[in-house]
Amino acid sequence: MKADVYSFGVLILEIVSGKNSHKANWGQDKKLLLEWAWELYESGRLLELVDPELGDFPEEEVIRYMKVAFFCTQAVASRRPRMGQVVDMLSRNTRLNEKELTAPGFFPDSGGSISDKKTSAASTSSVLSSAPFTVTQVTAR
Repeated sequence: MKADVYSFGVLILEIVSGKNSHKANWGQDKKLLLEWAWELYESGRLLELVDPELGDFPEEEVIRYMKVAFFCTQAVASRRPRMGQVVDMLSRNTRLNEKELTAPGFFPDSGGSISDKKTSAASTSSVLSSAPFTVTQVTAR
């Protein structure tokens, strides 16, 4: 259930940006779409993510959609809203408590050549983003 909410948040960003989320080609450091969007949010430049093909658009509404996407993609699944809450956030002018937002969870595709990789005989750890966590994949010898 929470994975579906996460995916929906990524879908919102794909629609707004007009770009595919799994290609690491955003920004100078070749970030994933979600990671690049979060960086723009933190620097107050979120509208740079919007697809120029949209032409004129309601800026406040589009920014709201992107913030809802960030709520959906919180790194900790328990912090993500239920889908009913997402619908309310998108369809009503409810107040979004941005103080509750934390960095989203970033997950590369399985081909993952995105970040530094450390390999040992027993496991592989990848640094996936600037978020303070790692994912370890255990492999047989």
